[in-house]
Amino acid sequence: MKKLFLLFILISGFAFGQFKVTESSADYTVVGKSVSGVTISQNGNKAKIDYADYNTLIGKTNVLSPTLFYTFEFSIEPDTLDKMYEIIIDHFITKKVELLTLEFPEGKMYLNFYKSFGTYGFNFKFDNNTTTLDKNADMKRQTNAISEKQLKKLFGKD
Repeated sequence: MKKLFLLFILISGFAFGQFKVTESSADYTVVGKSVSGVTISQNGNKAKIDYADYNTLIGKTNVLSPTLFYTFEFSIEPDTLDKMYEIIIDHFITKKVELLTLEFPEGKMYLNFYKSFGTYGFNFKFDNNTTTLDKNADMKRQTNAISEKQLKKLFGKD
């Protein structure tokens, strides 16, 4: 019986000992969250934006479905998030309407500045790289509108 137990331990050691955990989602520290369902997290030279896709939320009754939430992970320099914040806050001051494209090795992020019904707004947009049949496959994924107050919380400037 002891030999069988020892054999089991050796086999399980070989079977489960073939990988090594190098990174965990717990390694990310939250920079900030907004009420609109957007979270920015950072881990050294990487950052990620977790968001609920606005286009997918339209017409959904169960808004807590995990298929509605997406993550855009991108490489950053030490001051990238500060530069992004400055660009966005400057647009809130000048009220300039435009779509800025930020290119990262992992993909494109779009900063969308717009006016709607007399108010100025901002949201993030991302390429929809889905390969499945999706009713929104031709649309960019986008966050809900983010106000200037929410922007400060999102980038940890509150």
